Amino acid sequence: MRQAWAAVRATGALGERPARAVLSLLRCLGRVGPTLAGVVAWQARRDPERLALSDGTERLTYAELHARVQERAQAWRGAHPPGTRVGLKGGGGQVAVVVDLLAGLRLGWRVVPHAPGRAGLGLASPPLPSTPPVAGRGGWLPPRAGRPVLMTSGSSGAPRLVRSAVRPVAALRVAGALLDALRPHRDAPVALPLPLWHGHGLATLALAMGVGAPLHLRAGASPEAIWASLEAVGAEVLAVVPTVLHRLLAVPGNAPRLRVVLSGSAPLSPELTAATRARLGDVLFNAFGSTELGVLTLATPADLRAAPGSVGRPLPGVSVRVAPDGRVLARGLLRRGWHPTGDLGFLDDSGRLTLRGRADDLMVIGGENVWPAGLEAALLDVPGVVACAVLPTPCVEYGQRPVAFVEGDVDEAALHAFALSRWPRRLRPVRWVLGPLPRTPMGKVARGDLRSGLS
Repeated sequence: MRQAWAAVRATGALGERPARAVLSLLRCLGRVGPTLAGVVAWQARRDPERLALSDGTERLTYAELHARVQERAQAWRGAHPPGTRVGLKGGGGQVAVVVDLLAGLRLGWRVVPHAPGRAGLGLASPPLPSTPPVAGRGGWLPPRAGRPVLMTSGSSGAPRLVRSAVRPVAALRVAGALLDALRPHRDAPVALPLPLWHGHGLATLALAMGVGAPLHLRAGASPEAIWASLEAVGAEVLAVVPTVLHRLLAVPGNAPRLRVVLSGSAPLSPELTAATRARLGDVLFNAFGSTELGVLTLATPADLRAAPGSVGRPLPGVSVRVAPDGRVLARGLLRRGWHPTGDLGFLDDSGRLTLRGRADDLMVIGGENVWPAGLEAALLDVPGVVACAVLPTPCVEYGQRPVAFVEGDVDEAALHAFALSRWPRRLRPVRWVLGPLPRTPMGKVARGDLRSGLS
C-alpha cells in the first residue's frame, strides 16, 4: 500500500496537501456516492475550471461536467430503482455518453454501456436524453453506489454481461502498480480513440478522471485526425488496441510529447511492437486481462524489448499460472480461487507470460496441438493480406485440418503456393475463404461468426 500511496501522490492528484485532499474526496464520495460520479464532484470542487473532457466537438470543465451529471440525474430520477440494469447505447456525442454513464451511476443503476446496434440483453432503458427535469424531482439526491456492468467483446461468441466481485485491497494494489508504471499526471493530457462501452475505454476514463487529467475522446476518428489531435492537445498518454495502433503507424503523424502508448484487448505482435519502437521510441506498454477478471499483467517497454510477444508479468496482488494443458489461470482480484482466462500461453524463466491464442481455438491435428495464431502470423507475411483467421474443420485422416479466412488483395493461387512452400500437408488449409472478415465493434475479428458459418 505504501507503493500505491506514493504512486497516487506522484500523479499530482492530491496537490500539496494530500491529507486535506483525501478528506475532501471522502466527503464527496459520502455525499454523492462511492462511484466515478463522486470523483468528478471532487475534481469539480478542487479545480472547477480544469478541462475534463473533449470529443472534438464539445469541451467540458469539471464544474460543467458535474453540473451536467447532476442535471441528467435529476431528469432521470425515479425512472428506475437503484440496482436496475440499464443499457446505454450512446448517441449524441462521446461527451454525452460520459454524462449519461455518470448520471446512471449517481442514481445507483447497474449501467451497461454497449455499442449501437447490439441487443440490449433484456436491459431497461433510460428516458430520452432530451427529457427535461420533472417538476418536483429537483433538490437533494441521496448518495448511490451504482456501477458499470460490462459486456464481453463477442469475438468468440455472443456477447454476455459480466458481474464480478472484486477484492478492494487487491484492486487498489493493481491500480497503484499501474499508476507507478504508467506515471499519469493531472497535467498530462490523455487521448482515447476507443469506445467507452469497452473495458479498456472505461478503465482509461477512470484513470483520467481519478488523476484529474484532461481526457480527449476520439473514438471513430481517422488515423490522420487522431495524429492531428495528439499533436494539438499535447497528448502524453494514448490508449489503443493493436488495430488502431497499426492504422496510426500506416500514415504520417507526429506526437512529440507522447510518452505512454498503452495497448490491450487483443494480441500485440512482435512486428507491431518493433514498428512502434522505431517510430515513437520506448513508449509502448502491453496490458493483458479480461472483462471478467480485470487487468492481470503488464509488459513494460523493457519487457517488450526482452520478449516482444509477451504480455509481461503479473501485477502486484495477482498470481498467474499455466496448467499442464497450457490454459492460463489467474487469481487475486476476485473473491474465489483460480479462474481460467480462456487463453493458452506459457511463462518464461523471468515470469513473463506469452499468449498462444484462445483455448477455444486450439486445433489438434494428427495428435499435435496447433495454435491458429502461429499460422495466422505467417499468413500476414503474404503480400496483400490485411487480416486473417484460421479455424479447425473436422477431418477423417487427421482429426482436424485448418480453414483459412483471408481479407486483402490476394488470390487463392498465391495463398496456396505460400502454404505449399511453408507447411507440411496436415497444416495447409483445406479451404481458403476470401473476403472481408466480420468484426466486433472493437475491431476484433468475430471468430464466433466464422465458427458458426463453418458449422
